[in-house]
Amino acid sequence: MTHEMVVLSAAFSPDGSRVVTASWDSTARLWDAATSQPVGEPMTHGDIVESAAFSPDGTRVVTASIDNTARLWDATTGRPITMPMKHEAVVFTAAFSPDGTRVVTASRDETARLWDAATGVPIGEPMKHDGEVNTAVFSPDGRLVLTASNDRTARIWAV
Repeated sequence: MTHEMVVLSAAFSPDGSRVVTASWDSTARLWDAATSQPVGEPMTHGDIVESAAFSPDGTRVVTASIDNTARLWDATTGRPITMPMKHEAVVFTAAFSPDGTRVVTASRDETARLWDAATGVPIGEPMKHDGEVNTAVFSPDGRLVLTASNDRTARIWAV
C-alpha cells in the first residue's frame, strides 16, 4: 500500500476488509486488506491529508487536510459525497460519532466543529479553545466530545 509521499494515517474498516491511508501526497486511498491492492479512486485534497477514518458502518470515509477542510467520501468508489467541511485553518483530525450521523473536526483555527455526516453542514456553534485544537473524539455513547489543545487543556463538551 504505497503512496508517492509520507503516509500519516492508516485505519481498518469496521469489518477489517479494507484499509484507508492518508498521505503528504494530498490523497487518501482505499485498499483491499487481503491483497493490498487499491480500491476505487484516490480521494484528493488540495494539500497534505492529515488523517482518514471509516464510518461505523464502513460505507463512508472522513478525511482531514491542511487545505483547511475535512471531506466525506463514499468508501466503495472514493468519490466525494458532500461539499468540503471548511475551517479557517488546517484540519488535523476528523472522526465519526458512534452512530455515524455526525462528524467532529479539530483545527489549527482554535476550534472543534460538529457536522452533519449526511450533508456536511455544520451543527451548532464551534467548540472554542485558546490554542490549536489537536484532536477531537466522541464518547462511546456519542453524547460528549473530548478535545485536546495547545492551550494546555483537554475539555469535555455536551453535544
